[in-house]
Amino acid sequence: MKIKTENLTGRALDYAVAICDGWDSDYLIKNPENIPEYSTEWSECGPLIDEFFVSIIERGDCWCADRPGFDVMTGKTAKEAICRAIAIELDDEIEIPDELLEPGIRE
Repeated sequence: MKIKTENLTGRALDYAVAICDGWDSDYLIKNPENIPEYSTEWSECGPLIDEFFVSIIERGDCWCADRPGFDVMTGKTAKEAICRAIAIELDDEIEIPDELLEPGIRE
């Protein structure tokens, strides 16, 4: 299912970031338990700030993340905004395998 990058959350967002970070999509689909938890764990997300040259700032009720050459992305948390700023390099809509979608999104 195609999902707008600005709406990606949870495992779907982590999957998109993992693809950008060099993981093989077939491997991740077969082994979803190995998808790094970029959107919730600083130990996974933090190194991406330097690797992808991400700038972040808090703006009222959301966070904004910016990368050279890409649109500014927002999120409820800094990690979510950072992950979206990385995933946007795939496109503004990303194909997410159905098996990685949360139940409410599949319907």
